[in-house]
Amino acid sequence: MAGCASAPPDTMPRTPPGQPSPQQGQTQPLPPSQRQAPPQVPADRGGPSPSRQNQSRQPDTPPKEAPPQHAEAVSSPAVMSLMGRADTLAGSGHMDDAAATLERALDLEPRNAFIYQRLAAVRLAQGQAGQAEQLAQKSNSVAGDNPFVEADNWKLIAEARKTAGDAKGASAASSKAVNYERSTAQYSQ
Repeated sequence: MAGCASAPPDTMPRTPPGQPSPQQGQTQPLPPSQRQAPPQVPADRGGPSPSRQNQSRQPDTPPKEAPPQHAEAVSSPAVMSLMGRADTLAGSGHMDDAAATLERALDLEPRNAFIYQRLAAVRLAQGQAGQAEQLAQKSNSVAGDNPFVEADNWKLIAEARKTAGDAKGASAASSKAVNYERSTAQYSQ
């Protein structure tokens, strides 16, 4: 049935009662009382219309799930045990033992940003600012867009740079830490 089509509704052949029929192929418009009004399309004047201003746009994607804020969320029980031991050692001033314990934890989970972060803090406490900064950078590289981890790492980097006498670098790192802290607000409930 190629070529078949329907005529628009307001041009369909209709003959009112008592009127002669139109000839074949001719159409007669509907009387105004039987015509359907075309749908109204609002004119776009470049700004939001009043009805659109009050509507809140729903995001096309669901909200992001918050990344882990603590090592417990991503670490195995063995790693958590080692990290706890390292914290105890560091708290009692045994920094070399704490660092060695964290390095054992890294052997188990070499992509765990929290371990690198804690080892960076231990190295900073040992006065090894350069190594502390490198470890915090490594933590950032494995953090996977986790602003909670990155904010804390940039604070460590700022402190390491300050310790090393790099005031300008410390200020830049502090600014990055603040920016990452602000970005954590998207996960607030």
